[in-house]
Amino acid sequence: MKHKHYLFILVFIGIAVTLSACAGGVTTATSWPGLTVDDQYAYVAYNTQVYAVDLINGSERWRYPAEPDNKITFYADPSLSQDGQLIVGGYDYALYSLNAETGTQNWVFSDAENRYIASSLIQEENIFAPAADENLYSLDLNGRLQWTFSSEGESWAQPIIDDNCKCLFLPTMDHTVYAIDPQNGTQKWRSPKLGGAIVGTPAYNKDGVLYVGTFGGKLFALKAEDGSIIWEFSTADDGWIWSGPTLSNGVAYFGDLDGYFYAVDADNGSQIWQLPPEQLDGEIVGSPLVIEDSIYITTEAGILFKLDTAGRIQWSQTIGGKIYTSPKAANDLILVTPIQIDELLVAVNQDGVRQWSFIPAE
Repeated sequence: MKHKHYLFILVFIGIAVTLSACAGGVTTATSWPGLTVDDQYAYVAYNTQVYAVDLINGSERWRYPAEPDNKITFYADPSLSQDGQLIVGGYDYALYSLNAETGTQNWVFSDAENRYIASSLIQEENIFAPAADENLYSLDLNGRLQWTFSSEGESWAQPIIDDNCKCLFLPTMDHTVYAIDPQNGTQKWRSPKLGGAIVGTPAYNKDGVLYVGTFGGKLFALKAEDGSIIWEFSTADDGWIWSGPTLSNGVAYFGDLDGYFYAVDADNGSQIWQLPPEQLDGEIVGSPLVIEDSIYITTEAGILFKLDTAGRIQWSQTIGGKIYTSPKAANDLILVTPIQIDELLVAVNQDGVRQWSFIPAE
């Protein structure tokens, strides 16, 4: 199973820009879509372009760049600032600021020495952008560098911030989480080694606890004040956890790359319930979306499921293709972004009925 996991990473993240010449030539990096939403639009970053899609009817508002450039590809979820910027990182080592209303370019930050796989975190007047060059870049809203923090591993996950202790938490591929002062980029602490790479954004609760999933097949609860381990939970068959968990009412919900889905008590790490792969039919990569008493998850098989908080399947909707991106809520819609089919974005209502789909025009 672990060989399958390695193949999964190599094929769909495409970290190697080129393959060996003996394999027959050059292969460009591939990805699955990044997705974020506001009240009017869904923003999809995929392959060579970023799209703004109207939430009412699925029509295209704009795309960037207007003509595809094979030197630029996008993967991570875009991030929105309060002043109307859409921040999106590229595989060309550049971080782009776009006008969210029009799609015009505001500025480009190009100091990184490797691609952007993670989303940027925008907090008030600051942009925190982790890159795969093992650096976290802090920028102001005009794209000017404020400081750089260097870790010992690539950063594939969006950091999160705790306003109470003024800590920025950065998960990395070096099996640890760093706590950083967001004002000056100095390290406050570094967690113990957690037994596997971390590529999902941790969840954080108001009691000062971080919840971190790893490629070691474990979910950890860490003290936000010092990074020490409170408890750990092991997945069935050591299934890798790609995305971070979603917290709701004291429960951590998450899936793994073996296709299991879990509900774990956030206080003590005990399992509340589990759904096996036979019921969900596919690897679970994205974080679940939780709305009140409903849980929405997607699988590699291209299916959107709605569960209740007891783990009972309420309905399933076959979208098609493969789905790796986390579902997003937009007004009364659930949005999913499949790949390997014509539709790039599909909207269903909370009863699972399709409302519209977006197919990019050639």
